[in-house]
Amino acid sequence: MKKLGILVINCMIIFVLTGCWSRIEINDITIVTATAIDKMNDGKIRVSLQVAIPKQLGPVGAGGSVGSNGSTVVISETGESMMDAIRRLQEKLPRRIFFSHNRILIIGEKAAKDGVYQILDYISRVREARMRSFILFSKGEAASILRLTPVIERYSSEAIREEEKSGVGAKIMIKDFFNMLTTEGISPVAAEVAIRSEEKGRNSSKQTAAIIGSAVFRKDKLVGWINDKDTRGVLWIRNEMEKGNITVSIPKEKGGGKISVELKKGRTKVKPILVQSKVKMNVNIQAQVEVFENSSKLDLGNPKVLQYVQTLLEKDVEKRCELALFKAQKQYHTDIFGFGNAVYRSHPKAWKEQHKNKWTEEFPNLEVSVNPHVSIVRTGLSIKSPEMKD
Repeated sequence: MKKLGILVINCMIIFVLTGCWSRIEINDITIVTATAIDKMNDGKIRVSLQVAIPKQLGPVGAGGSVGSNGSTVVISETGESMMDAIRRLQEKLPRRIFFSHNRILIIGEKAAKDGVYQILDYISRVREARMRSFILFSKGEAASILRLTPVIERYSSEAIREEEKSGVGAKIMIKDFFNMLTTEGISPVAAEVAIRSEEKGRNSSKQTAAIIGSAVFRKDKLVGWINDKDTRGVLWIRNEMEKGNITVSIPKEKGGGKISVELKKGRTKVKPILVQSKVKMNVNIQAQVEVFENSSKLDLGNPKVLQYVQTLLEKDVEKRCELALFKAQKQYHTDIFGFGNAVYRSHPKAWKEQHKNKWTEEFPNLEVSVNPHVSIVRTGLSIKSPEMKD
C-alpha cells in the first residue's frame, strides 16, 4: 500500500512538472549580437541593435559569406530613456528582442560624458542581459561602428569581441565596470574602439573597427582618453598585462639595431606604505619575456649583454607606467589604478578615518615608485643576429 501511494504521488508530480512551460522558440525571438548607445542633442537616448538575420546564419556557403554584412542588420530608435527606446524598437520588430547573445556594448562619447548610470541601471535589470559582455566606448557616434563590415569575421561585433579577448587593450566586461563603479578607491577604465581606414587598393580604402586606447572615468562620467601606449602602462600597474611586445633600440655606440621580445608571464604587486598619515605606493612588476627578433650586433649568449638588454626593457616598462601615471594624476585626476582600494584593503581603519573622504585631493600628488624586473627566459634558436655570423 505504501508503494502504491508513492507511485501515485510520482505520477501527479510528472503531470504538474511539464518541463516546457518557460521554453523560448528561436522562431519567436530577435537575437541581438551587439548594442550601441548614443545621446542625441535633444537629450534623448538612441539605442542601436545589431540583430542577426536567421536565414543568413548558416555555415559559409549555405547562406551568407565570410566578411559579408548580410548576416546582420542594425536598427535604431530614440526615446526618453533606455526602456522607452527599447519599447519603440520592439514595435518595429515582429519578434521579441532577445539579449542573451549580446557580445558587446558600445557607448558613445556624449552619453558617456553625461554619465552611464542610467544606461547600466537598465542593463542590470534586464533578465537576459549578459554581464560578461565587453563594454567599450567611442569618440563620436557608437552606432556607426556596428554598421562596419569586418574583414574576417561575419559581423562587426564578433570582430571586436575577438580583439578584446586577445588582450590588445583594456579587457573590461560589464560586470567589471560595475565593480569599479561600486568599489571604494578605484575609478573605471575601459577600451576605446574607433573606425580605422585601411588601404584596400591604389585608390580605395576599407573601414574597420579597432581598439586604439582607453576611456578614463571619474565615477560614472567620462573625463578623457589615453592612447594605446599609455594603456599598456595602465595594464602593467593594474596587473592585467597578459600579452604584449616590447621593442627597445640599441644605442649606436653599441652597434645600433633593435631587439623585440614577447611577454610570456607578468605579475604586478601594489604595496601601499603609510608614513605619518602620508601614503606612498610601491608598484613591483615581475615579467618574463622571450626574444623574438634581434637586429642588433649584440651577442645575447653573453650574460653581461643579456643583463644590459634586460635593463633597457625595464626602463621601457617603467616609462610606460610613468606616462600612464602622469595622465591619470596630473591630467584627469582619477584613480584608475585602484591605489585607493589597495590602501583600503591593507589599512582599512586608516583609509576610513584619514584618506577616504579626501582621496580625490591626495591622489594627484601621490608618490608612486615603479620597480620593474624583466627576465629574458629564452632567446630563441639563435642568440646572435645574422650580421654577426661568419
